[in-house]
Amino acid sequence: MIHDAPPGAVSDRFDMVTRAERADLGALMDVVVAQAWAATPFIYSNDVEDAYLEILRETPAFTFGLVERATGRLAAVGNAAPIAVRSDDLAALPDGGWRWQVLRAKAVRDGDPPTHLGAFTASVSPLFRGQGVSALVLAGFKALARRSGLAGVLAPVRPPSKASCPGIDIEEFLDRAREDGLPTDPWIRTHVRVGGRIAGTPRCALVVDLELDFWEVWLGRPILPSERSFEIPGGLAPVYVQGRRGRYEEPAVWLVHSL
Repeated sequence: MIHDAPPGAVSDRFDMVTRAERADLGALMDVVVAQAWAATPFIYSNDVEDAYLEILRETPAFTFGLVERATGRLAAVGNAAPIAVRSDDLAALPDGGWRWQVLRAKAVRDGDPPTHLGAFTASVSPLFRGQGVSALVLAGFKALARRSGLAGVLAPVRPPSKASCPGIDIEEFLDRAREDGLPTDPWIRTHVRVGGRIAGTPRCALVVDLELDFWEVWLGRPILPSERSFEIPGGLAPVYVQGRRGRYEEPAVWLVHSL
């Protein structure tokens, strides 16, 4: 059963524990996250990664794991941080997505009062995939926001299935709803099914701007002088060549979860 559970539980099967509460699980949490993102290594070279990791280190009470009660196994990890959101931002969430959310988390660190929980990543262990655990991570984000007295959860969501059509705009991709009206992307669909509201499609949620040598390693082939853009496995958009550099601007979908 999926529900907005009291702190410490998100279902009859799993308990939610923060990194602050279970520092002994920290290394395993890192492994679960790294494994979940192993297919897209270029993501780690985004332009706010260092600031993001610093925020996570400073806010261990906002990284949590779902632990299977019967076995003690770590099933999933949710990474988040409190963010300061202005009323005009809520009216039209910014195009920056992930990048903007990192900056708003930094603003809280610098003294701005937090208003919402910024959800960054939800990572499920391979041992628990296909069992509805990702929806429980979303329930965990909401429980954590409620426990912290925040107004809701914001998430610039990466739709993994867009990697099959990187050349189309994010708006067109999102318009491809199923017959029942739900989004075609499974991860966006999970958000919607548990009450998330689609609130925008940031075109530049994350930026990776690197020399072509790096892209060639990830691409597994040389980039020809005639190429003005190229696609990369796992990428949600093309990489555009600018001189001897390649710039990747990843789109996303804003999801808002009210409490």
